Amino acid sequence: MTVVSDLEQDWQTWHAAREQDLDTDYGWLTIVAFDWLPPTPGLIRGLPGKWWADNQQAFVKADGELTLGGDPVHGETSASVAEAGSLSWLLYGDRLAELVRRGGRYAVRQRDPRAATRNGFSGVPTYPLNPDWVVKAYYTPYPQPERVEVSTARDDLRQHVTAVGTVHVALGGSAYELVATAAGGGRLTLSFHDKTNGEETAPWRSVTTGVVEKDQSVLIDFNRTVNLPFAFTAYGTCPAPVAGNRLGLPVTAGEKKVR
Repeated sequence: MTVVSDLEQDWQTWHAAREQDLDTDYGWLTIVAFDWLPPTPGLIRGLPGKWWADNQQAFVKADGELTLGGDPVHGETSASVAEAGSLSWLLYGDRLAELVRRGGRYAVRQRDPRAATRNGFSGVPTYPLNPDWVVKAYYTPYPQPERVEVSTARDDLRQHVTAVGTVHVALGGSAYELVATAAGGGRLTLSFHDKTNGEETAPWRSVTTGVVEKDQSVLIDFNRTVNLPFAFTAYGTCPAPVAGNRLGLPVTAGEKKVR
């Protein structure tokens, strides 16, 4: 009889849910296009109609091929979304035209349930579970959240993230200080580079911590390090880690590069 530890059982449940979440009709595996909207009406490959945007909102003019809330769009319709947000806007059959705003510009991202990336998905490879990668760290919150500009998965886009403090962690005999963003529920998100990037893993990855305790200690389970959406699609806009969030050792835990 094989005895499964609580750590292993929890990780297996988490990993199964993670893969299930990716493999949904409009999940990250279904993105097939990303197009910035022009200032004057223009075409988007893969979608009917004329598309454009100004600083406030996005527009499309169609002849019934697109649907909004189940109703065909005849003529012009518009929508807006907050910076870094997205809106499941229009459907062309079962292909979704998702409106996003990045760096003050509007774009349409297309999601297709029959995308080759989804059809070819056979799971996310990971490093073997290792309890040594569950470490205690300490959090120092900023007096006020700070807006920090970062590069992204796209060469033509820079974005801002809201940094809330730093996490101090010792790994491999060295001390590191990582800038954190809020993950909700008292948890933190740490995006980081490490020595596995490019060969075994994506150019950067991310991990969500446990809840910050009253003494500012926080548990980081690097076994739950994940790929961001750009690791699954060429059309991701994911923000890169804040400058300095670089670990000087290979983090041989969590998700590997998707084949």
